Amino acid sequence: MENTFPEALDVKDESFSLRDVKEEPFSERLKFWKDADFKKLLPIKAHYLLIFGGSSAIYPYIYIYAKQLGITADVVGYITSAMWCITVLSRPLLGGLADHFRKFKLVLICMLVTSIATDLGLSFIPMPKQETNSNSTTNTSVICHQNNSYYIQFRTDACMTNLSDCNQGCFLACSLCETNSADCINDISENIFTKCIQKSIANCEDDRANNNCKTVADDSTDAGASIVKNPPLQIALFTTFASIFFICQTTVESLSDAACGKALEDKMELYGRQRMWGTVGWGIFSLVAGSLNHAFSASDSSTNYRPGFYMSVAFYTMDVFVISKLQLKHARSTTNVFKDVGWLLLRPRIIFFILQVTGIGMIRGIFNTYLLWYLENLGASALLLGSITSIQSFLGEVPFLFISNWIIQKMGHLNVFTMSFVAHGVRFLAYAFVVNPWWGLLIEFLQGPSYGSFYAALTTYVKLVAPKGAEATVQGISLAALEGLGTAAGSLLGGFWMHNDGRHAFFQAGVLSIVFGMATCIMNGLIMCNLVK
Repeated sequence: MENTFPEALDVKDESFSLRDVKEEPFSERLKFWKDADFKKLLPIKAHYLLIFGGSSAIYPYIYIYAKQLGITADVVGYITSAMWCITVLSRPLLGGLADHFRKFKLVLICMLVTSIATDLGLSFIPMPKQETNSNSTTNTSVICHQNNSYYIQFRTDACMTNLSDCNQGCFLACSLCETNSADCINDISENIFTKCIQKSIANCEDDRANNNCKTVADDSTDAGASIVKNPPLQIALFTTFASIFFICQTTVESLSDAACGKALEDKMELYGRQRMWGTVGWGIFSLVAGSLNHAFSASDSSTNYRPGFYMSVAFYTMDVFVISKLQLKHARSTTNVFKDVGWLLLRPRIIFFILQVTGIGMIRGIFNTYLLWYLENLGASALLLGSITSIQSFLGEVPFLFISNWIIQKMGHLNVFTMSFVAHGVRFLAYAFVVNPWWGLLIEFLQGPSYGSFYAALTTYVKLVAPKGAEATVQGISLAALEGLGTAAGSLLGGFWMHNDGRHAFFQAGVLSIVFGMATCIMNGLIMCNLVK
C-alpha cells in the first residue's frame, strides 16, 4: 500500500499530498556525500556545525551554572519561563522582518554579534559571597526528637566549640517538618552536641508546608549548599544576559531552518542531512566543553564554566564569516505576510499542529532545564555531563536525522510527533528510577526518536504549509510554540516539581508525556479520517 501524508496541506491547494513523491532508495541515501549539491550546501552545513557547536558549550550548562550562582530550582524555572515567553514574540517578529526585507544574512549576523556580547557577560557574573566564613562548615540535616522530625541547618564548628551559646552561634535555620513522623523510629542520642540541638528545637517554627525533611532525604534540592540562595545581583545579571542570549539564539535557530529551506529550494527531503551537522557539532563540542570545564575547575564541588563560554565566542565569530557565504534563493513574497499567515493559523488541523508542538515543547522544557541538574545531584561530574550530551547527538539525533525522510514517509508527520511523546515518556520514567548517573549514557539513545526525527518532521511540515515567502514567519511561530510557550510552561512546572522532589518530578513528567502521546494518537486518527480539516 502506497504511503502518503494525509495531514500535509498547502495554502493554495488543500488536496496537496506527497503521494507523487517517490521514496528514495536506501542505497541512494548512503551516497549523500556524492550528491552534486553537497559542495553547494557546504556553507549551510558549516553554519549548522558552528552555531550548534558554540551553543553546546553554553546551553546544556547554563542552568547548573545558575545553580552555582546560588539560584534555586524554582527561581530558575521562573526565569526560564519568562525568557521563553519573550521568544514567543521575538521569533515571529524578527522572522517576519527578515521575510519582509529579505535580509536573512544581516539579521543572522546581528543576532550572532549580540550573542557574543551576552556570552561574555554571562561568563563574568561574580559568584555570591559565602554564607559562612572559611573556618566554619555548614551542614544541613533532618533530626528526630519525641517522634517529631525537624529540619536544621547549623555550623558544626560553632556548635562544637561554643556550646554555652550554641542556640545563637550554631544554628542558621530550624523548622518543624512533621509531627508523629513514621520515619522517626529512634530519637537522637543523648550527648552534649545533641543536647545543644534539643535546646534549639524549642524555638523552631512550624514549617511543614515546605516539607524540607523530604527534600533533604531525597538529596534532590539545594539544601546544604554553602552559598547565599537567590542573591539579587546574580539573579539580575543572569536574567538580563540570559534573556538577550535566548532571544538571539532562538531567532538564529528559526532563521537558520528557513534559510536551509531556501538553500534547498524544492529538495526539502535533504533537510535532515543538513541539520544533522548541527547535531554533530553539538555532540563533539559539548564533550569538549565539558572536558575543558572539568580540567580548569579547582575542585569537583565548584565547576569553572568560562572555558565553555570562551569556546562559544570563537565559534560564533567564525560563523559570522560562514553566513556571508550562504546562497539563499528568496521566493516571491506574498502580498501580505502577516495576513496570509493569520488565515493559515485559523485552520483546525494547523491549530492542532501548534498545540502538539506546544505540548512537546512543554515536555522538552522540563527535560532540557533539569536533566543535568538532576544528574549532578546524583553525583555526575562535568565530564560525565559532557559525555551524556555527546551520546544524545551521535547515537541519538544523527542517525535519526539522517534517515528522517524515510521515517516521515513511512509514518507521516503527525505520527512522528506522537512517537516523540512516547519516547520522551519512556526516557523520563527511566531516569526516575536510576540511582547511578552513568545510566544516562544508555538512556540518551532515546534522543533520536524523541527529538531527532521530530525536529525534521516539524521543519518539513512547516515548509509544506507555509505561504510562499513567509517560511521564516511560520517557522518562527512553530518554534515559538515549541520553545516559547511550551518550554516556558515546562520550565515553570519543572521548577515547582524539582524544588520538592527531583526523582518524583521526572516520574510525573514521564506520565504526562505518555498521556499527551495518547491524546495526539486519537487526534491523528480524526485527521486521517478527514473529521478534522
